[in-house]
Amino acid sequence: MKKPVLFGLSVFILALTLTGCASQIPQSVRGDGSELTTFEQVRAAPEATLGEQVRWGGIIAEVRNRENNSEIEVVGFALRSFGRPQSNDETYGRFRVVVDGFADPEVYAKGRMITVLGAYTETEAGMIGEYVYEFPVVQASGVELWREEAPRVDDWRYDIYSPRYRNYLYGVGPYRVHPYHYYPYHYFPHGGVNQDGGRPNRGDNQRPPSQQPSEPPRQRSEPRQPPVDRAERLIIE
Repeated sequence: MKKPVLFGLSVFILALTLTGCASQIPQSVRGDGSELTTFEQVRAAPEATLGEQVRWGGIIAEVRNRENNSEIEVVGFALRSFGRPQSNDETYGRFRVVVDGFADPEVYAKGRMITVLGAYTETEAGMIGEYVYEFPVVQASGVELWREEAPRVDDWRYDIYSPRYRNYLYGVGPYRVHPYHYYPYHYFPHGGVNQDGGRPNRGDNQRPPSQQPSEPPRQRSEPRQPPVDRAERLIIE
């Protein structure tokens, strides 16, 4: 009885996770949930994949406006879970997107990130410099233009996108900081504060015996004599 219950629970959690990821994708390129075809599948079988739905994205390389539509050339990159293209040096190739109407080059600017949803319609030959390239063409049904991401900072302690920052903030992971450490100072609950990361100065009374300052030896005093009466002093003299 336990195995079917655990299997059903696993399936439910998986479905819930996939639903959560899909809900993060912008509505314009979310689609109807039908199966999507990858760029690699189209490259491998361009004739067999005609008309299939795709969701591709990347960086705009060029925009060409025509009489009734516009063509956008895109350098393709893998998409994140929420649909935004990843910014790295690993492109899978180029493709062209046909959109209805006028695509203003100032809006669809070169270098801006874009994600498109649509149907793969054909492969057409084109030029990249003097190189002949076969471009898969997508008839767009939805387009998402992404705003520029906030710039990263060199110091991870102030970079909210860095995993080190999150681990530092919540005290988890390999970059966890001791609860009494506050960069660049290190606070010790029973001592002072220092900057060099070493042990604090806790005062002479808290030093180990080997580090206690030496004191001069005390002089041994003579035993006190009882007071002498005035009359006895005269007789003695």
